[in-house]
Amino acid sequence: MDADISIKSPMLEAEHVLRPRLVSKNGDCLIQQHQLPHSSQEYSSKRNIFFRNWFHLVIEWSWRCVLLLFVGGFVISWMFFGVIYYIIFLISGDSRLKAENKQCIANINGFISAFLFSGDFQQLISHRYRFMTDMCPPAYITLCIQLIFGIFLQTLLAGIIVAKLLRPKKRKKEVRFSRFAVIGPIDENDKRPTLMVRIADIQRKLYLAESHVRLYIVNSKVNHQGQRELIGLKDMNVGYDRGWDRVLLLWPIIIRHIIDEESPLYGITRESLQASDFEIIMTVEGIVEATGMTFQARTSFLPDEILWWHRFVPIISLNCKTNEYEILYNLFDATERIDENETNLENNSNSLDGKEINYSNSSGFI
Repeated sequence: MDADISIKSPMLEAEHVLRPRLVSKNGDCLIQQHQLPHSSQEYSSKRNIFFRNWFHLVIEWSWRCVLLLFVGGFVISWMFFGVIYYIIFLISGDSRLKAENKQCIANINGFISAFLFSGDFQQLISHRYRFMTDMCPPAYITLCIQLIFGIFLQTLLAGIIVAKLLRPKKRKKEVRFSRFAVIGPIDENDKRPTLMVRIADIQRKLYLAESHVRLYIVNSKVNHQGQRELIGLKDMNVGYDRGWDRVLLLWPIIIRHIIDEESPLYGITRESLQASDFEIIMTVEGIVEATGMTFQARTSFLPDEILWWHRFVPIISLNCKTNEYEILYNLFDATERIDENETNLENNSNSLDGKEINYSNSSGFI
């Protein structure tokens, strides 16, 4: 084994070819939708879908827009009912009835006072100077409607704020993926080629529950017209048939996909890897213990982001002085090159006949 530690791919040292990808390294979907149908019926259907999902769409807005909606919702509602009270004030002639104590709304002198009265009563603020009388039914009927609407509006806007605060969008950014994936032997005794990716949860206080991982491979090709098209998506086994896809992210672990006869990467070599057109998409799903909200973190690897016949450097060691394990995150992306012996996949498979296949995802301990 070569002791040289590296986080650079030999293929990246060559001339870099920009490859299209479906998912960015930080998990964003890079697919853009163009030329959507605009017929009246289809447009109406899409508009209905928009309004049916408006709550979730609002939650996805930036905090600036959400706070503007929060403030604007209250101010517009106060102003709307303030205009109604002002119209009642003008129609009923309250200015002439003030001396006779027969006003619909006592001490309303204009639009500003009507606006202040609207805000006070919608927020259930007691006000002894401006108050409703029983002289005209339209005024107190409007007041009843405003009180019901105000409670509904306050509940709705407060729910949007709470839902946005509980949304685990920032939490998924704390799941870290290795910069490169590697292909190498499982261990010193099992030389079968294996695709490996290191993941970690760098949050130390908010742990994840029911976290599990998935690997997918998307293949593409260039057709006769010179256009690149997707030709299929396949699931890559990371041990879900034995439960190894459910992981405990208390420390960094290495996810492994054994390249056997059932693997989409079966038969791959160093040369064919460089010429391949595929993208490996990895997802990690989990539940935030504090809120119970589910999130999904994603990343992807192109062929030039897969190191051939490397393995990850162990980054967890025991400190004998403190008797505690320590994680060296500065070596999180570090790999070491392995001497590539003439290894035949079929021979390795046959040599393990009768032995239990180890699908376990390794922990990264030294």
